[in-house]
Amino acid sequence: MHRKTFYGFLLCALVLAFGCNTPSNGSTEETTDNTPTSESGMETGGSSMQGNDQYTVSMLDTTIKSPRKELKGTIDGVDVTINYGSPAVNERTIYGDLVPYGQVWRTGANEATRITFSEDVTIGEENSLVPAGTYSLFTLPADKNDWTIILNKTADQWGAYDYSEDDDLIRVKGMSEPASSPAERMDFALDGQSVELMWSDLVVSFPVMAAAR
Repeated sequence: MHRKTFYGFLLCALVLAFGCNTPSNGSTEETTDNTPTSESGMETGGSSMQGNDQYTVSMLDTTIKSPRKELKGTIDGVDVTINYGSPAVNERTIYGDLVPYGQVWRTGANEATRITFSEDVTIGEENSLVPAGTYSLFTLPADKNDWTIILNKTADQWGAYDYSEDDDLIRVKGMSEPASSPAERMDFALDGQSVELMWSDLVVSFPVMAAAR
């Protein structure tokens, strides 16, 4: 084979090899989307992730293990906002273990749960008066079927570490019942004239009504 012919074949081979290893317009390249997603796989950010005609729940912070969420809705014509950390079960025993009986529980994760009413309301079967404003919401389970709902006047606090009973506004009886299906994450909901706490195999609720106008 002539030297010129040999170099010609070699040049063609190099051109073909280079062309085969060049990406074609990025169509076969793997792309990465770092947009935070909800448990259902939907994009979250600050958008609504669940709810109904009475309320919506939005993600506030998805960068932590127990995402910070905020419920906004109405009960009996009163605007209600609940800001809370949403822990997961993660195959743990919740009631009587992670949530011990006989102790005040922050009712969520990280910061204490905060509840806000736009107008005066009454809460519980005791019809305890709660002026418009923001309060921390704690619970005190004696056992799985015996719950006390606590609204504390110190709205901003971390967990229940600095909780003081002296700052309690009200303590009312909560109602509990088995959940129709287990909830992996702790969440709040509004159902008619009740606030509901749902986690694991239990739903704890308490009634809320607008105070006499």
